[in-house]
Amino acid sequence: MVYLSNIKCSVIIPAFNSAKWIEKCLKSIPKRDDIEIICIDDGSTDKTYNIIFKYMSKHDKNIRIIDYKSNKGVSYARNQGIDKSKGEYLIMLDSDDYIDGKVFNEIIDNYLNGEYDMVFYDMANNFNYRFCSNQNNYQSKYGNFKFIKRDFLGDLRYTVGKQYAEDKELHLKLMDKYPYCYFTKEVMYYYNWPRKGSLSAIHENR
Repeated sequence: MVYLSNIKCSVIIPAFNSAKWIEKCLKSIPKRDDIEIICIDDGSTDKTYNIIFKYMSKHDKNIRIIDYKSNKGVSYARNQGIDKSKGEYLIMLDSDDYIDGKVFNEIIDNYLNGEYDMVFYDMANNFNYRFCSNQNNYQSKYGNFKFIKRDFLGDLRYTVGKQYAEDKELHLKLMDKYPYCYFTKEVMYYYNWPRKGSLSAIHENR
């Protein structure tokens, strides 16, 4: 079944106590009529919800907020975002990360055309280390490396309750369906790790 919608892509953002980063994350996403942003505030106790709501009110009619009063976990939040989204393609974006809007636009305009089941891009961290996706390694790239066609995803969802590598199981199930993929070879996703001042960052710089 072909999914019909005027929304080409849904950007799904789970957020939990992300007040320090969520605005940068949202600002990195281009404002387009053919994308929607679904933020799931997963029981935050800081000002995350207020920041999202303020941004939504001022900048973008295509932002929606799902608000939970208690934390239900990232897998549950992503599943809810998928179920309430309208886009032909889906992308997962963590609330403390951000994207390159120019590359995002290029991918939307050129490759999210219904031909490909998954469109992969590259990722870089705070040390400018580049994580590359290609035809030789994509089966192991189970992080936020790709756009996924909704019709290809079908009824598959994240396993709720997993505390580590929650997206690996879903990714492997997608691989079992033999996706037709495209590899942009462009850095689009910026992974905010290690964060400046964190113990991991201090350790890596020794």
